[in-house]
Amino acid sequence: MDRLSALLLTLIASGSLPVSYSACIPAMGMTCMLENLNMLTDGLTTLRQIEPKVFYNIQVRMLRVPNNPAGAFLIRAAEFVNNVEIFVYREQEFQILAGTNLNVVNVLEAKSLKQIVIAEGDITIKELYVYSCMLDRIPPTIGNLPLLTDLTFYRCTMRNLSFNALRKNLRLKTLDLSYNEIDTIVPLTNADGEVSLAIENLYLGSNRLENLDMTAFERLSNLTMLDLQYNNLMKIAAERTVSWPAMEMLDVSYNQLSTIDLQWLSAPNLKRLLMSNNLLDKIPQRLRRFPNLQLIGLSYNKMAAIDLAPLNGLPTLSSIDVSSNPAARFIRSSRPVRLPMLDTLYAENCALNRFNTSGIDLPVIGYISLANNNFSTIPPLGQSFPAIVSFSLYNNPLPCALLKARAELILSGKLILGPPQDASECPDGSTTIAPSFLLCCKA
Repeated sequence: MDRLSALLLTLIASGSLPVSYSACIPAMGMTCMLENLNMLTDGLTTLRQIEPKVFYNIQVRMLRVPNNPAGAFLIRAAEFVNNVEIFVYREQEFQILAGTNLNVVNVLEAKSLKQIVIAEGDITIKELYVYSCMLDRIPPTIGNLPLLTDLTFYRCTMRNLSFNALRKNLRLKTLDLSYNEIDTIVPLTNADGEVSLAIENLYLGSNRLENLDMTAFERLSNLTMLDLQYNNLMKIAAERTVSWPAMEMLDVSYNQLSTIDLQWLSAPNLKRLLMSNNLLDKIPQRLRRFPNLQLIGLSYNKMAAIDLAPLNGLPTLSSIDVSSNPAARFIRSSRPVRLPMLDTLYAENCALNRFNTSGIDLPVIGYISLANNNFSTIPPLGQSFPAIVSFSLYNNPLPCALLKARAELILSGKLILGPPQDASECPDGSTTIAPSFLLCCKA
């Protein structure tokens, strides 16, 4: 029989019930719905009666197999589909045998799973995803999937990541180990010479990393994205230079970093540097090491002042967010800074009452948001930055008389103070700057 051009076989291995002949019921998304499929009796015949190249998906709500839905069953399923998805898997071991001719295996819930055993031999699996499991490490036999490009163990119980387990997976591009318990990373050793892994996207968010030696990643020369958010990082450092020539995004948000010094990192193509929700008290130094930076995220930190000077020498920076630094009272630059491509600046939800534009050159800035701060005067942003299209002072304690005097600036849309309001929404006062256009202000 021709193999079905199905993208997915959805399996719910949730028990064994009496099963009768299963008819295919067409459903949304070109899905063939099978209420019951009994591989002990007529299941194979049922699958072979489905017309090939008609359905994108085969969804089985109740599956009965001789053993657990792995091993020999995966080989049998590969006669009909390219991809297998198992909703609930209740066994402690998952087997993948030689001759498994599938592209994707996806196990969505495997709360009892403690071991994955992969045989040596011809296996065509390119993507393996396992969620909510009891695995405490990457399976030692994962190297028997030489075609693997995507590997996920999400919300399991892994305590460490050893790159040595992946030394045979030379095509692996994406590794997602988010929501585990990883507190240790073991670098690739030199047992097989200078082997470099092909990993481009590495997700290690929501683990237990604290003090991270970044040399653990130095053999990942193709890395383009590293996600370290939601750990307990207090320090990231390296004893020697780590080179990531293709790196585009580094995310260390939601950690405990009070300082960050990236002098160890050579990443000339880094475009996005995300450091929000940490304990940083200033914009990090040495950022000019990354001349292609386009976006910097520094919201939710501990800055008492926002000094833009460390940003000088970033010719492609287009956006920076320093919002939600509740102790920050002013923006300035302690030395001249020119940001030729900066288009947006966000400094919302701070305690800002002053914006000293002296020495700050933003020739193409289009929008600045200072919403939810403590400005009682309107900073001269229009005069200092002629290219600016608009800036927001929404929810600042601006005097009513000042708003009345600057009505033209508000009505033109250049100064944004929010939509027209009702006097009942303004406990401290209000003013009408045009018919049916009332704004809250400080009386």
